[in-house]
Amino acid sequence: MRKLDIAPALQQMERFIGFTIPRLGKFSVADHDEVITITLDGSTSANVSDEHPYKFVEGNPDFLGIVFEDLLENKPILSVGSTAISYKFDPKQDFVHVEYDVAGKRGALEFRIFSGDWFVASLSEDGKHLVLAEPYQVALYEVE
Repeated sequence: MRKLDIAPALQQMERFIGFTIPRLGKFSVADHDEVITITLDGSTSANVSDEHPYKFVEGNPDFLGIVFEDLLENKPILSVGSTAISYKFDPKQDFVHVEYDVAGKRGALEFRIFSGDWFVASLSEDGKHLVLAEPYQVALYEVE
């Protein structure tokens, strides 16, 4: 796993509410005020959307993050081909350990959580990226 720097794209955002599962080389991250779409084209470019975050969440069945009543059915992608992730979120802990298996190569990522409100991790639809998120940070990894 190789961590990609998306912090500059998200620096204007505060208290995230979640993200969409990466599909077709892009995904979106939302906070309570805006939605930013990140394109995974090697440079991880970002574009601010005009859409209201809550309407965006309601219109995206692949949105993961803060639990709203109508989002309880949304599930992260935990396995694609020979790549799989697993984790257990304990809101009382300071870290979430995300274990991965990429074509038989096993490892773990330690993701610091600053809030016990929520945490979610998901592979991209094609299994080439991994997104980890909680209210105060979002991390993106390229699966190698």
